[in-house]
Amino acid sequence: MHRTYRPALAAALITALFPLSALAAPAAPDLPAETAAPRIIGGQDAEPGQYPFMVSLQRLRRGDTDHLRHSCGATLISPSWVLTAAHCVDDVRANDLAAATGLHTLDTAPRRRVSNVKAIHVHPAYDATTLVNDVALVQLKRPVAKAETVDILLEGDGTYLRPGRSFTVTGWGVTDMDADDLPTVLQTVQVPFVGFKQCAQAYPDLQAGTAICAGTEGRDSCQGDSGGPLMVQRKGRWTVLGTVSWGEGCALPGLPGVYARLSNGHVRDFVLATWTGD
Repeated sequence: MHRTYRPALAAALITALFPLSALAAPAAPDLPAETAAPRIIGGQDAEPGQYPFMVSLQRLRRGDTDHLRHSCGATLISPSWVLTAAHCVDDVRANDLAAATGLHTLDTAPRRRVSNVKAIHVHPAYDATTLVNDVALVQLKRPVAKAETVDILLEGDGTYLRPGRSFTVTGWGVTDMDADDLPTVLQTVQVPFVGFKQCAQAYPDLQAGTAICAGTEGRDSCQGDSGGPLMVQRKGRWTVLGTVSWGEGCALPGLPGVYARLSNGHVRDFVLATWTGD
């Protein structure tokens, strides 16, 4: 799964722009192959153990290594629940998906994995065309032992949505728009907040309140990062405000990344109604 194009815009933009950054092969139908693998641009290798809550969502039919199977990012919000983007999982069966936890490097050597996913819950109002409500929860069959989790902010995020604020994004997405290989080591990057008015100049049909925009020329999430966290440090804890969703190209001037906003009322209600919090 990758940060993805919005199909409604793709036809008009494909001749003028690089593909939208899509962190994991999107669930949206029949997208060109090059739109399917977003990555982090302008970041650096994360330190081992720096983000212990990061999850690699892996399509089990895609290959025999973690590197080949990686499709999207996700975050462990409790020992048995993972937060990701709807477009990462809305076309996937639970037994074809594995949520790999505790990874820093995606192994390139063959390794057998079996599904540890009990159920996939896609936001019921997720729109594969506009990518509104691009949020999903993945329930695991068994709790992760000694899980180190991340907090999520479902309301009161306005303090962080101001000029000058930067967010942290992590993922195993592509690091160079001109290359196709995903990195093996987890990447991290700081992306600046972009206000709604400025973001709407790039994406005129963006719906107010549903998304957070962030990124600048040379620093962005990209294909393969989809579903991963947009986060800040809050009260000494990493806290997720949004999930990597879509964008036009990666790290291009005037075209920030778009992140599904967790405090959006429809998303907040879905999370609270679905997640047991165990």
